[in-house]
Formats: sequence, structure tokens, C-alpha cells
Amino acid sequence: MNAVLPAGTIATRLAALAESPEDRWSITFLDSHGAVFERCGAAELAARAARVAGFLERESAPGAPVLLVFQPCVDFLVAFLACQWSGRLAVPINPPRRHRLIQRLQAVATDSGAAIALTGGGVAEQSALWQADSPELAAIRWQDVGDIDSDPAQATPLRAVDPTATCFIQYTSGSTALPKGVEVSHANLMADMARMEEAWGLSPASTMVTWLPAFHDLGLIFGLLQTLYSGCPVVQMAPNSFLQRPLLWLEAISRFRGTHTAAPSFAYDLCARRIPPEARAGLDLASLVMAMNAAEPIDPQVMEDFITAFGPHGFRRETFAPAYGLAESTLAVTASPVGVAPRLFPLDAAALEAGRIAEAGAASRRHLIPGSGAPLPDVAVAIVDPETGRRQPPDRVGEIWLGGPTIAGGYWRRPEESAATFGVRVADEDEPTGYLRTGDLGALIDGELCVTGRIKDLIILSGANHYPQDIERVAQGAHPALRAGGGAAFGLVGEAGGEQVVLVQELERTQRRTDPAPLFGAISAAVWQTLELQLSRIVLVEPGAVLRTSSGKIQRAANRQAWREGALPVIAEWRSARQEALDAAREPQPAAPARALAMEAPALEHWLRDWLAGRLALPASAVPVDRGVGELGLTSLDAVDLAGALGTHLGRALPQTLAFDHPTIAAMVAHLTGVPPASPAQASPSIPAPPPGAGGDLEELLSLIEGGARGHD
Repeated sequence: MNAVLPAGTIATRLAALAESPEDRWSITFLDSHGAVFERCGAAELAARAARVAGFLERESAPGAPVLLVFQPCVDFLVAFLACQWSGRLAVPINPPRRHRLIQRLQAVATDSGAAIALTGGGVAEQSALWQADSPELAAIRWQDVGDIDSDPAQATPLRAVDPTATCFIQYTSGSTALPKGVEVSHANLMADMARMEEAWGLSPASTMVTWLPAFHDLGLIFGLLQTLYSGCPVVQMAPNSFLQRPLLWLEAISRFRGTHTAAPSFAYDLCARRIPPEARAGLDLASLVMAMNAAEPIDPQVMEDFITAFGPHGFRRETFAPAYGLAESTLAVTASPVGVAPRLFPLDAAALEAGRIAEAGAASRRHLIPGSGAPLPDVAVAIVDPETGRRQPPDRVGEIWLGGPTIAGGYWRRPEESAATFGVRVADEDEPTGYLRTGDLGALIDGELCVTGRIKDLIILSGANHYPQDIERVAQGAHPALRAGGGAAFGLVGEAGGEQVVLVQELERTQRRTDPAPLFGAISAAVWQTLELQLSRIVLVEPGAVLRTSSGKIQRAANRQAWREGALPVIAEWRSARQEALDAAREPQPAAPARALAMEAPALEHWLRDWLAGRLALPASAVPVDRGVGELGLTSLDAVDLAGALGTHLGRALPQTLAFDHPTIAAMVAHLTGVPPASPAQASPSIPAPPPGAGGDLEELLSLIEGGARGHD
């Protein structure tokens, strides 16, 4: 794996662009209505970065980690590049929404050892509240870049750095309180961007359009830094702007003649389902050269639906570019070439379940696997038996191991975990640099990497990563009848309606005859309110029934299999209302919500019931006012839509946390009208408010990779 690495760093690329008379790079940031909010060229960006770098030179040592805590804005890019300009380690992290996720910010601050946090986009005002709640955050110096990037006298020259030195630390993006930081070097970053430029035809004539969160590797590297590397302009909007109105993304592509963009599968699904035909009329997507489909399992039907919806508006099948990657490999591992339609492989489902690759016959059960492209140049892919460490035959599924110049140096200050994941040797082979273990299962089929599953237990829903242990912990804390440490949460991939989450939970021995209904309500409400996650099924089982290893570790895959086979001693089982509808094979029939009188409680209750019935494909009679909306089947994306639709209906802005903070129709009506519920006795069981820092975040929903586990497939 002797690769030629590009010279310089991303900071030297910026400096060169700033001095070039032919430079056409710029960043244009759009507001929530699609209007231009800010535009910045390379010369201005370099000048601002140099001034902030001067502050870092005075206040920190070379190589020191610096937290970057920003709402979406150009200032984030200024701060990131200031770290590169001065030889500091950027540590991007999304800010907590109100008090949500403050524990994660604390964990990253503590693990990284950062003594300085740069902020912008309105975060400075919020940081005072975080510091008041957290001694760890209070010990950090918080600095708004808007106060230090305008004085030319503060600028510092570009610092020379060792290309092998760490450039930034990419922290894992799941909901765990113990995130891991991936050490990405300058050489790693430049090597990956060089390969992406070649694979996807980026040049100064290109235009990137992105809404992906900049604290995440796909949004940061491909959405922003790649444009500096390739010298092409970028149009950026906030993730929330896309979620509230997906049309804005496609309108920006049309308006700015975007050539390159990227999103996870759920985003293409949102566009196909939520943008009505009449709203598509003015779109022209013919300028797109590639639209990366990455960061969560690729759904062939979603691609087909998007092509059907937007093909008449210039989107070509060959524009889709499925890809696979992960933070431990900087970003990209494979790429589908420009101008070639995505490849789909019809495989024998029974063989695949047994770990074999076989083409589906006429009479066999078929499973359609999308390809994720071919490995990038100098990227070695080995398919390995995860138990023996030996390379698998071509017709067998195995763990995906990776090698090459884009593999990161390890996990920040975690030598044991680094040794278990990085530099691992294939048994009976002599590879001096070793491989990265991804935790993903797959196979190479005709030169194309196909990802078939995951070894690790990570659950991905709508692009968001969820650790099963977090789900289990929250559920077990919801009611004293539930045995602590006696649960197994797992995802079901490929099910109708998308990936589902099932919780198998033991009861305490003295509670086996307890009425299960209050337990189901408490569990579903707690998980929804704390993690913003909808459970599809809850399975209560006998004490000791959850399968464990000899050392006592929960075997989630084995519990999933046992549940599927009916081998668990089930006491009671619950399904969400949406799951009941899916199981009954009902086709979703969204209903147009009736126009209600704005602030009258009965009319508002009627509007909410109708809206939820339409979204969840349920009869209105199945939407009680006292039942949690998460329990009914509302997803995080649906909750964002609900806040937007209701705000439009009422003619006022509503927080996107409305359905999480007031999780029943009755609670929402009472909050919005000031009228208490007519029948307090019917209120849902009281669930303690989540502690500060508990739960997900809207932008956490868009965290597209889980470092250490899952990549862009």
C-alpha cells in the first residue's frame, strides 16, 4: 500500500486560493427561507482564520485540542481553519439544544482535554447556562469568534505542521455518554480528498450544495473542506432548514446550478414523500453530476422513488452515487463512478442469511443488495472471518477490514481500544501496516463492496445512531417492575416501514403477574421523551430469559434470533399503533388535516388528532388524546414536521421539541391554549422529566456515522 500523498494541508490550500487571481471559491450560507444570509470568499476566509489563529497562538500551545461548538454558520469554518492555520486540533461538537445533550458535551470536553472552546451562531449566550450547570464546562474558556476575527493586527502567519500530525479529532456521534475521538492527520485528510476529487469529478467548475451538519465528518469533509481542496464554491444551509422544508435543498441545487451533493437515504425519501408534485414544478436538477447516497443503509426502493419523482425535473439515475466509509478511514472508502447507474445485486436470501453469496434463482427467495461502489485507489479491502481473523473465500460474507493512507491514527488517548481496532493483522498474511476493523459485514461482488449487516449492536434510524444500552438503561429506569441489566434492544433491518427497534425486557421475580399495560406505557414514554426514539415492540419476558454470554454480557443478536423464532418465554408483548397498522398490511393514506380554529382547545385537539391519524395511517379513533405520540408511532422526523405544520396552522413559530416536551395531544393542547385537560384522570402516566443532557438532538438525528462502528454505506 505505497501511495503517493498530496502535499500540504487544507490550510495551505486556503492560503493558495486566497492569493490566486483566478480563485472562484466562496461559501454562501442560506437562511431558513432559502435567502442568502452570508457570503464569504477565500481571501476573507483566510484573513478571518488568521486572526482567530492569532488568538489560539496566544492562549494555547501547539497541538492543543480546541472545542468548536457552533450553530450552523460560516464562523464554524473560520474556527476550524484557524485551528489548522495555527497547528491546533479542532474538536467539532454539536451544541446541546437547550439542556439536551449537555452530558455529551461534558464527555467530549473531558475526554479531549480542551481548555478553550470557540463558539458562534448564537452559542455564546447559551454557553453561560451550560457553564452554570457543569463544572467541567465552567473550567473551559469560551470565546465567540465574532469578537476576535475582525482585527488585522491579531493575525498570525500560517504555521508549518508535520503532515503526519493530528489535524482534528472526530468524535463518535451516537447517544452514549462515552464517545471516542478519531485522530485524523493532515495526510489522512488530504489523501481522502484527493481520491474523492478524482472519483467524483470535482474541479473549480463544480458547485457543492450541502445541508449536512458541519460537526460531522460527511458534512465537514465532503460538504465543506472538499470544496477548498478542489477550489469550487459551496452553498450551505442548516440541517434544520432542510428538515423543516426539504424542498429548500433541491431549490438551492436548481438556483445555484449545483453539481455535487450528499445525503443519507432518509433525506431522499423525505423529498420523494413530502414534496408534492405541484411544488416540484420549478425544479431543474439537470446540473447535478453526482448525489452521494451514504451514511445509513441504502434502500433501493428509496432511490427508485426519488428517480420517479424527480426524473421529470432533470435528475438522472446515474447521478446517484452510493458510497461507504467511516470516520476511522477519514471519510470515504468506496465510490460509485460518475455517470454510472447504481448497481443492485439480487442475492439468494437463504444463502445470505447463512453467510454465503449466491445469485438468486427463479424459485428462490430474493434479497436485493445495493452496491456501495469500488474501493478508492490505494484503499485495501479485506473480507475477513471475524472469529478466526482469516480472509474469507469470495463467496462468503465477512467483516470488512480496511487499509491504506486514509486510515486514521487511532482513538484519542485510548491505546487499548486503538490496538483492538487499528493495525490488526489478517491471520497467515504478512501485511506490515495492518488493517482497520470496521465492525460491518459485507462482501466484494464483481469488484463492488456490498454491505450486508453489522457485527456491532448499533441501531441506525433516519440517519441517527442509537446505542442499545442507552435504550435499555432508559427503559429499565421507567418502572420498578423492570429488572436492571435484564434487557436487550435491537434493530430489525429491512422490515416494512423501515428499521424497527424491539426491546426484550425481563421483569423482577415478584412482578411477573403485574398488569403489563402501565409498564408498556412507562417504557415507551420514557424512551420517547429521553432519547426521542420510537419503540416498535416491547417484549416482557421471565426473569433470566434474556440471553447472555458466559461472562454476563447481553447477546443482542442471539436475543433477536430467539425472539424471531419464538424461543423466549414471553409474558406479554406490545406493539406501537403504527406497528399494528404495518402488521395489518395497511397502506399509508395521509389525510389532509382539517383547518381548525387557531387557539380553541377542542378545535386544536381535533386538528392534532387528524394530523396524527393521517401521518401514522391510523383511524382517528385510534389516536387517543392521552396516549404518548411516541407510543403511537411518531418518529423524530414526524415530530419536526408536526411542529412546523402546527406552527403554520396557528400562525406562530413553535419549538421543534414540542412533541417531546408535551408528548400527548392533551398536553400539547393544554400548553398551547393554557386550558388544562378536561379529564385529568385520563392523563398519561407521569414520567419524570429527563435530566439535563438526556435525550437526542435534532442535529443528532443527522449524525450520519457512528465512529467506531458504522459508516457511509
